[in-house]
Amino acid sequence: MSMRTTMLVAAALLLSTGLLLTLKDLFRPAPDLPRQSVALAAAVIEPYTILSLEMVRAGEPLPAAEARARGAWPVDAVLGKMSTQRITPGSLLTGVNLKPIEAVRFVDEMGLEVVSFAAGVDRLVGGQLRPGHLINLYGYGRDGQSGEAYTRLIEPRLWVVDVSTAGGQAVDLATPRPGLQGEGYAELREGRDRPGTMVTIAVEPERAYRVIDALGAQGLSAWVTLAASELAQVPPRATSEPVRAAPTLDVWATLQALSTSVFPTLSGTGYGGLADR
Repeated sequence: MSMRTTMLVAAALLLSTGLLLTLKDLFRPAPDLPRQSVALAAAVIEPYTILSLEMVRAGEPLPAAEARARGAWPVDAVLGKMSTQRITPGSLLTGVNLKPIEAVRFVDEMGLEVVSFAAGVDRLVGGQLRPGHLINLYGYGRDGQSGEAYTRLIEPRLWVVDVSTAGGQAVDLATPRPGLQGEGYAELREGRDRPGTMVTIAVEPERAYRVIDALGAQGLSAWVTLAASELAQVPPRATSEPVRAAPTLDVWATLQALSTSVFPTLSGTGYGGLADR
């Protein structure tokens, strides 16, 4: 066999091997991609509804990448979440139409009302309020009849859940980690902590009524302070009066006074009243 023939045979073998490998890859079954279970609405869910078990059913698992892209909730994560819109049966439950309660209404305690009021920056602790503060809300104004100015405490120890200005977030809510003076504090220094003019609080309904009545119906202006600790004790007032020493007891003088009062007829006769005898 000539050299040329040998080379042609070798080339044909190589081409055949490559073709076989290519065909093998084409007919190989696709690898199983990781999939994730997803939750679907089992019934009509109205807005502002906390989900319970009978409102949810499991849907066909989706590829994990697709489930993440669509923000799909797994079945075991939707209970106790709150709907943000009307959800029809069979709809995929996602991070858009279903959120944690506190992400919808600031707090997850449904027994609390959420109410906002506005005040000037100088009346809001220099505009440095932030969620989590406990505040005392004062109201000031003038009496409608006498015209006298007055101030009164509207409600003590109110829980601040949001602070904003002009419809935007007033302060950077990211908490810098201990020991790091970088990102969080740098954002504050750059002026992103805009002075807050709108304070949102979560309170019991009767306290919400008193706040609205005072600031609305009575027309009082708001002034806010950070609440003092209930455990704080006011130290006794200092005094400049001199400290008086306790009186000392003169035993001999006391006995003389006693003898005078008991034996008045002998008081002028010396010792025992017997000196002239």
